[in-house]
Amino acid sequence: MSIVSTIPLTTIPGFSRLVADYISGHPALRHLYKYDLNIDAFAQVMADKAKDPIDRPLLVSVLKKQYENIDASDKTKLSIESLLSADTFTVTAAHQPCVMLGPVFNIYKISSTINLANQLKAKYPEKNFVPVFWMGSEDHDFEELGTTYIYGKKIEWPAAEGEGGAYGRRKLDSFVNVLNEAELILGEAGKPLIDKLRAGLDKFTRFGEYTRYVINELFADTGLVVIDQDDAELKQRFAPIIKDELEHSSAIKVLDSTLQWLETNYSVQATPREINLFFLGENSRERITRKDGSYLPLSFGEGKGERWGSISPNVILRPVYQEMILPNLAFIGGAGELSYWLELKPVFEHHKVNYPMLVVRTSMTVLNTSQLRKLEKLGLTVADFFGNIDTLISNFVKSKLSAEMQFDEETKSLEALYDSMAIKAETVDPTLKGTVLAEKQKQLNALQALEGRIVKAEKRKQEDAINQIKALHAAIAPMNSWQERIENFSSFYLKDPQYIRHIVDAADPMQRAMLVVNLDQA
Repeated sequence: MSIVSTIPLTTIPGFSRLVADYISGHPALRHLYKYDLNIDAFAQVMADKAKDPIDRPLLVSVLKKQYENIDASDKTKLSIESLLSADTFTVTAAHQPCVMLGPVFNIYKISSTINLANQLKAKYPEKNFVPVFWMGSEDHDFEELGTTYIYGKKIEWPAAEGEGGAYGRRKLDSFVNVLNEAELILGEAGKPLIDKLRAGLDKFTRFGEYTRYVINELFADTGLVVIDQDDAELKQRFAPIIKDELEHSSAIKVLDSTLQWLETNYSVQATPREINLFFLGENSRERITRKDGSYLPLSFGEGKGERWGSISPNVILRPVYQEMILPNLAFIGGAGELSYWLELKPVFEHHKVNYPMLVVRTSMTVLNTSQLRKLEKLGLTVADFFGNIDTLISNFVKSKLSAEMQFDEETKSLEALYDSMAIKAETVDPTLKGTVLAEKQKQLNALQALEGRIVKAEKRKQEDAINQIKALHAAIAPMNSWQERIENFSSFYLKDPQYIRHIVDAADPMQRAMLVVNLDQA
């Protein structure tokens, strides 16, 4: 696998304008974050984070408990033990547990975290840096998290009747059906991977535990640590913030001016509620609300606030929960994640938790040698495909027309002629100007129609090339999205025995770029 080219994220159509301005250092956004996005700033981040009262013994104890049934590598065990030291810090990515890890961007997100931890160790050798994957296992979007695509084919893990609640608590009884379906799509080459994933079904009963197993199997030798936020002991540590939110609804109040500014200048990614907490039942996850001095749902109820393990922060409070637990320096995420993190600095300041550096993860588009050769032959780049496919084809066809068959000069001449005639006509009779301009439009329409017929004829001549463009579009921008947001990692994993190592080496998040990668080359 080799990097063919890079595309700056800020140049890709549809990329978040807010995050583009952030990574470009736009001064208007400076009040939304604490640290400049560069490797040298980490010295100050470490100095500031060292002041946070992180309960390191609790963190290590919880991690050891969560890893009890995991065959962790020596490097991962060392990462966990090192967290007891004040000289150890973390860099973190977060996501919900997804079927087969969901879209491949999760692999890029984790790899970016490991890559940055390695960069920091090289720059600050006297310190230790642990890459962490924070598993948001309390999410309950069954439809999104239960779907993935392999070679463009949809695989689903449907919920049973009455099943709900925290996604990480899902029972694995029917998950073997997902792996059977994946094996059919991947074929014989996919059997070793699927067998590895099946092995976890004999060891675990809940999807969150199983997801840790899968990530550990893939990233075992990197020192990566996975932590599940659905933990009663961690929630007990988070209890002061839970109490504050229940009693004072602080988040919505302290965010008011920031959200107003964002609404005026950009947009708001995540809107806070009066209480930004959920209550987790056996098969439910319900928003906690306050009514007439009592809390709803009634199963939570007033006076039951000590049941911390049953309370789950929403998107507004999850980041501060994460940063309160971890000795964390940087949060690594995609544009959507960074968009809502850029709202939240006032929440961190209110709760006196250090706000980390925000780092945009590496993006990738993976192609094979044949696809890259077709791109080159067509005179196109990957960046050309992040827009409307019909426009791309139309522009391609027009580019193949000889100069004498394009009417740009004729159009300009026609417009100039009629504009001149309109001025002259107006001096004679002002009402004649409209008549001349109407005739101008009529002639332009006729010229455009003629050009359209010529382009249509050229399309027939370019049919093979157009079909190649459509096939490339399906690979680069499936479902009119980015490849990494749709396709599962497994289809790439099978083609490169060292896939994970290569991705970790390539995924430098400080590049702020999408990498175009040739999967066939070492």
